[in-house]
Amino acid sequence: MKGEGEEAGCGSSKLGVHGRSSVNRIITSGAQFWRWLEAQRPLKRGSIKVALLAVVVLFTLYPNPVLLVRQLGHYVDTESLIQPNLPAMPEINRDIDQLIATNTPALTELKAVERFVYRRIPYQYDWHGWWNLDYWPTAAEVWERKREDCDGRAVLAVSILRARGHADARLVANLQHVWVAVGTNELMGPMADKNFRREGGKTIITFPALKTLLDSLAMTCKFPAWRVVLMLVTLLALVFHPAEDTRRFAVLCAVMLGGYAVFLDWCMRRTDREAAGFDWNFPVAAVLILGSLVMAWRGVRGTLLSPKPPQS
Repeated sequence: MKGEGEEAGCGSSKLGVHGRSSVNRIITSGAQFWRWLEAQRPLKRGSIKVALLAVVVLFTLYPNPVLLVRQLGHYVDTESLIQPNLPAMPEINRDIDQLIATNTPALTELKAVERFVYRRIPYQYDWHGWWNLDYWPTAAEVWERKREDCDGRAVLAVSILRARGHADARLVANLQHVWVAVGTNELMGPMADKNFRREGGKTIITFPALKTLLDSLAMTCKFPAWRVVLMLVTLLALVFHPAEDTRRFAVLCAVMLGGYAVFLDWCMRRTDREAAGFDWNFPVAAVLILGSLVMAWRGVRGTLLSPKPPQS
């Protein structure tokens, strides 16, 4: 009879063989697809590559497509997020009244609401809480989860303020941040560049300033690095196709990821306000990343223009 240790060892061996077999099948299927794609007409091949890249980018940034569809609706109708009749609102208002009464010096009502939301809703990026790049939740979702980023906090604050009689409380946003306006007052980190706001019952959208664009781009350092690497390597592989020089591809990957590392350093310096002006890290990162793509494309041109060996 076999001992328990022998049976366990046999099971582990079978699992290892099965795992290696699965990996080999994946590699073989990938190689077959790589060669099949090479045989397609240029227009069809290019269209398939664009579609593949779009799928990878979409599911890397928005792995929950249901939330993405819901978010598109929220962008169109931000008023649907505001819920002053939230069942928990009486309890919330009691806590805010107590906060106003017990603070010395006394807090204004707006500051009390801001402090209450900051205390009760700890900050959490959407890609950690919802897995998607961006999601504007309803006030009920914010209160249920008790964790949100700037948009969820602002939605809850506007809902509370309207419940307390501030009918003109509204959301204001730009590409980087979401905050609250009440009349001419603003709270929760207002910024000068306002790209999304409601005035006179109409939604006004403007193009962000260069500083806002760069500050938003710098937030990449907060986004999970493995997701960015997946998109970059996918892009490089699709540009590199149909070349099959694995050593050259590995070198280009190293150059691109080196550029990404330099870019992350720029992002962290900018978010820490150490590089508010010009920083050489940004152009260096751009040269490395774009350079790797250009070199991949040059290699592809050489592969496509070189004569095919005669088939026997």
